[in-house]
Amino acid sequence: MWADNETDVDLLGFDVLVDELVVALTEPRLLPLTVGVLGDWGSGKSSLLKIARHELEADEQKRYVCAGFSPWQYEDYDDVKAALMAAVLDACQSRAASQEAELQVGRLRRFVNGLARRSRAVGRAALAAMPAAAPALIAAADPALAATTVAAGAAVASAAAPLAAGALDEHAAPAVPGDDIRDIAEFRDTFSQLVRSLDGVDAVIVFIDDLDRCLPETVVDTFEAIRLFLNAPRTAYVVAANREIVESAIDSRYPELRRHDGRGIGHEYLEKMLQLQVSVPPLSAAETEAYVNLLVTELHLSDTDFGNVCAALRERRTADPFGSTYNKALAGDVLGDLLTPALSGDLTWASDISPALADGLRGNPRQVKRFLNDLTWRKRAAARRSVELRPDVLAKLMVLEERDGDDFQTLFDWQLGSDGPSRQVVLAEALARADDSPQPAKLTADSGHVSPKTRSPAAGTQPGSAGKAPKAAGRAGVKPDAAEESAAREQAAGWVARPRIRAWLQLPPDLSPFDLRPYFTYFRDRLIVGSVASALRPALRVILGRITSDVPAVSRDALTECAALPAADQDELAAAVLDAAVRRPDGAALPAAAEFAARVPRTAPGICDALSRIPHASLPAIKIPGVLRRLPDGPEKNALAAGWAASSIPAVAAAASAAARPRLGTG
Repeated sequence: MWADNETDVDLLGFDVLVDELVVALTEPRLLPLTVGVLGDWGSGKSSLLKIARHELEADEQKRYVCAGFSPWQYEDYDDVKAALMAAVLDACQSRAASQEAELQVGRLRRFVNGLARRSRAVGRAALAAMPAAAPALIAAADPALAATTVAAGAAVASAAAPLAAGALDEHAAPAVPGDDIRDIAEFRDTFSQLVRSLDGVDAVIVFIDDLDRCLPETVVDTFEAIRLFLNAPRTAYVVAANREIVESAIDSRYPELRRHDGRGIGHEYLEKMLQLQVSVPPLSAAETEAYVNLLVTELHLSDTDFGNVCAALRERRTADPFGSTYNKALAGDVLGDLLTPALSGDLTWASDISPALADGLRGNPRQVKRFLNDLTWRKRAAARRSVELRPDVLAKLMVLEERDGDDFQTLFDWQLGSDGPSRQVVLAEALARADDSPQPAKLTADSGHVSPKTRSPAAGTQPGSAGKAPKAAGRAGVKPDAAEESAAREQAAGWVARPRIRAWLQLPPDLSPFDLRPYFTYFRDRLIVGSVASALRPALRVILGRITSDVPAVSRDALTECAALPAADQDELAAAVLDAAVRRPDGAALPAAAEFAARVPRTAPGICDALSRIPHASLPAIKIPGVLRRLPDGPEKNALAAGWAASSIPAVAAAASAAARPRLGTG
C-alpha cells in the first residue's frame, strides 16, 4: 500500500512545473518574491514543493538556504508569526559564518521570543494590529474599492497605529538586556543585513505548506509575517494552498471589508501578496494512467530499479511531453527484464481502471492513491478469509461507489435478489456494449433483442451476439418469472439511458459472469442491508422494482396494478416504497410513495406521517411540489405541507409554500 505523504520522487510528471518554480526562485532580479503554488487539495502541491526544494539544496555551490514551515502545526500552540520568523532564523543561523552574523541572529531571535511571549500573554487579539494592514494592501491592489469599504476597517487600523509605527504597546514583554530592536522597521533592516552577510548565499527560500488547512486568522497572520517582517532582499517565499479556500479565509477574517456588490476582498488580497503563481492542474487521462501504473510498479521493484524506471520516464517526457509515457503497452519497453508476470497482471487491471479514475476522481493524485489503497486493503482483507476478489472487478465496483452511492445501493439491491449474476446488470451491460449511439437502445418486452427502431444504423453488436443480450443464471438455474424478467429489462433500460451509468457499464471488465455478493461483503460500511424490500416475496419485489423505476410510464403502470392487489400486499408494498423513500429521498421512491397514496387512499395517513419524519436537510426541494400535488387531499396532507413550509431549510420551506399557493386558472 502507499503512504499519503509528499515525496521528492516525481511520479506526476511535474518536470515543467518544477522548472518554472526553480527558475523564478533563482532569478536575483525577482527577489524579494512570494510565489503561490495553487491547486486543489491532493493535487500534488506538497510534492512539488519538496521536489523543488530538493533540487535547490542539491546545488553544488550551496547558494540557497531552504526552510520548510507548516503554519497548521502551530495553531493553538504558538503565535504563527513568531513561529515562522523563528524557522527562518534557524535556517539563516545554519549558514552564519561570522560573529557579527551570530550576534544579529541573537538580536532578532530575542525580538521574536518577546513577540511570542506577548502573544501568549494577551492572546491573538493583542496582535490584531498586524493584519490591520489589509485595508492599505487592498487599496493598493485595487484603487476602485470605495473609500467607505476600506474605511470599514478604520477602527482596527487605528488600533494598529502604535505598533505599525514602531512602538510596542504597554503589554510588551520587559526589555531583555542587549535587546535593542524595538520596532518592525528595525527588525526588517537587521534581518536584511543578516541575509546579505550570509557567505555564498544567493537567496533564503522558505517553503510554506498546509496554509489551506488553517483557520482564517492563521492564514492572514502568515501573509502578514511575510509582508511586515520578512520581506527582505534575497528572500523568497513559496506558499502552497488551495486558492478558493484561502480567499474564503481572508473574506471570513475581514467580513467588514466588502465591495458594493457584496464580494469579499480575498481575491484582491491574494493577488497583491503573490507576485507569481504556479497552478497545479488535474492529471489528464494519460497522466493518471502513468501515475497509477507507476504506483503499482513501485510495489514490485527495489528502490534502485524503480529509480531507474523514473529516470527513463523523465527522458521520455522530455522527448515527447504530450505522449503516453507509461502504460501497459509501453511497460515492456520501459521495464525490460523487470516485467514479471505478477507485475504484468497488476498493470493490466491498473490500465483498465485508469480512464474511470481520471474522470470520476477528477485527476486528483491523492484521491487516486486512496482509491488504490482501499482496493488493496479490501483485497487483502478478503484473502485472510480465503476469498479471492479480482482486482479489476473490485475496482469497477469502487468506481461506481465513488461516483454515486445511490446507484451503488441499487446495484446491491439487485444482487441481493439474485442467486447468481444480477439479471439487471447482465441486460444493462449488453445494451451498453451493443449500442454506441447517444440514444439508449430499448428492449422489447418479450425478447432479449435490441429494438431495431431505436438502434443507430452505425451501431454494431458484439461478435457472435446477433443483437441478443447474453444469458445469465437466474434463481439457481430456474427460468425467471415473466413479470420479473420484464421488470429487470425495464430497470436495465433505465440505467443505460443515463450517460454516466452507460459509460461505467462499458468499463472493463464485463460483470455479467460474476455473482457480486462476495464483493459487496467488503462494502458493508457504505450499504444499507436488510431493507424492507429484501423481505418481500419475489412477485411483490418485481412490482416494487417497477414502482420505483426511473421510467415514469413503468412506475404508473405498476401503481395502477397495486390498486387491484389484496390489502395485505398493498401494505407490504407501501412499507417497502416508504423505506426506499426514507433511505434515498432524492430517488424515484419519494414521488412514487405520494402516487401510491393517491391510488390506494387508505394508505395516505401512514404515508404522510412517514414522509413528515424524513429529515428536511435530506429532502430534494425540487420534488416537494410534485409530492404535494400527488397526495390526496386531507388533514394528513395539510399537516405535512405545513410542517415542510415551516422548515428551517429555506429551500424546503419555499418549495412547500409555493406548492400551497393556488395555481392560475384554479379556484
